[in-house]
Formats: sequence, structure tokens, C-alpha cells
Amino acid sequence: MNLRHTPVQINPCRSCPFAGKKPVQLSSERYAEFIENLCGNGQHFCHSASDRKICRGGRDIQLRWLFASNMISEPTDNAFYETLDRFVN
Repeated sequence: MNLRHTPVQINPCRSCPFAGKKPVQLSSERYAEFIENLCGNGQHFCHSASDRKICRGGRDIQLRWLFASNMISEPTDNAFYETLDRFVN
């Protein structure tokens, strides 16, 4: 999957388990699985967008982790895509 062609939600949806105003309740084990995936090599797709867009709340967690790990220059989508371009090209 080419992540540069997969749309990302502009804002977290209301029920986003990571940043929603009324987050979907997850067990601590399930939440940990999601975080492990985001800090590994995966993406979390938005349940409100029928899994056709990347979850903004999940992406923001991923961006913060990648920035803290010195893998991207700043915690932004642009920095994420620039890094992807360097590794793919």
C-alpha cells in the first residue's frame, strides 16, 4: 500500500479511540495492540470513514513517536512523506 495515496482524516473523528471527544472504549490490551502497530510499521484506519482513510488520532501518535525517535524532522504529515520518499526512491 502506498501511504502517500491513502487519504488521512483532517481531524480525529468524534469517537476516535486516540483523540475523540467521546472515544470508543477499548480494553487496555486492545489499545496496546493499536499503539504497538502504530509504533511498528502499521497504520490505523478510521472506523468512521469505513476504513478508507488513515485515522488522524492514530497518525498523530505515530508522528510524535517517529519524531521522538529522530526518524522524521518534525511531527507532521509532510515530514512523514518526505522520509518515505527518501526510503522509497
